[in-house]
Amino acid sequence: MLDAIIQNRRNAIYIAEIGLNHNGNPDVAMRMIQAAARAGADAVKFQTFVPELMSSVYTKDLMDSGVERQRDSGLVDFFKTFVFDGEQYRALQKAAAAEGLIFFTSVFDTESLEMMEGLDLPLYKLASSEVTNHPLIRAVAVTGKPLILSTGMSSEEEIDAAVDLYRKAGGTELVLLHCVSLYPTPADQVNLARIPALAKRFGLPVGFSDHTREATAPMLAAAVGARIFEKHFTIDRFHECPDKDISCTPEEFAGIIDSVERAVVMTGSGAVAFGREEAGTARGARRSLFARRLIPAGKAIDGDDLVALRPGVGIPPSDLALVVGKRSRVDIPADHLIRKEHLAGS
Repeated sequence: MLDAIIQNRRNAIYIAEIGLNHNGNPDVAMRMIQAAARAGADAVKFQTFVPELMSSVYTKDLMDSGVERQRDSGLVDFFKTFVFDGEQYRALQKAAAAEGLIFFTSVFDTESLEMMEGLDLPLYKLASSEVTNHPLIRAVAVTGKPLILSTGMSSEEEIDAAVDLYRKAGGTELVLLHCVSLYPTPADQVNLARIPALAKRFGLPVGFSDHTREATAPMLAAAVGARIFEKHFTIDRFHECPDKDISCTPEEFAGIIDSVERAVVMTGSGAVAFGREEAGTARGARRSLFARRLIPAGKAIDGDDLVALRPGVGIPPSDLALVVGKRSRVDIPADHLIRKEHLAGS
């Protein structure tokens, strides 16, 4: 499915990660979908979860001391502000379809997955926090839908186990996303070389979920092989939202698309041979064997009889050994091109 999107659109897929930046307001979410479409996105992605299934009420104690002491519903209450119900998601899905966008979501629990299955989403995303959540990975695999799996904060062994489980559970198409779970990610931590390393290790397409403030990061990611790009998205620079510090505006998103498309074109295929467009330059700039002086008919040609000059329309100097020692069939005037028909036995 993802390959088909690339073939039918541009050189890469661009996902506007709306996530939680709608602040639980369906009208804002609608506006963000429309803005993402205008910016050139191929898809919009949300985050779907049951707040009570996200964090323990003892999270603070467990992080601070490792012991459950006092219940704290702060995190649960925080996540409750971003929840949409099934009908609200259905309306957002229709809005995305009207804009020609793919609509999908990161699911964080099986209840949310079940709700999204009711909308028949075309694919799912799992955040890197869920790489070790094997029950959820298995549940997504069973749907038969393609999965995009982020790999930040994950070891090679953990990714390997997740990929293996997804495949064994009947999963179909799988894409990995390189990301770094630092918000924002400093330039010296971006580690874009991990993209081709992941692709080689797992034999899978690898995209880039960009948490940097670096305008060059997506371009460099494209140069090392990424063809799927995810970027947190906001309606404008003044919109207060959870991921404001790592989100781009519609104008910035359009700029990312332009820079990545140019980077992909500039990266090319990696073919070692020169391209057809260079043939004209090569013809004029390369050298051919010419007569340094008059070469009389019947003379055995030696190296001193020859000189390598432009243009490259005749016998190249790399074939010098095929000319030296041959006898000339005709008089070859000085400065004339050595032609194969001039040589006896050719």
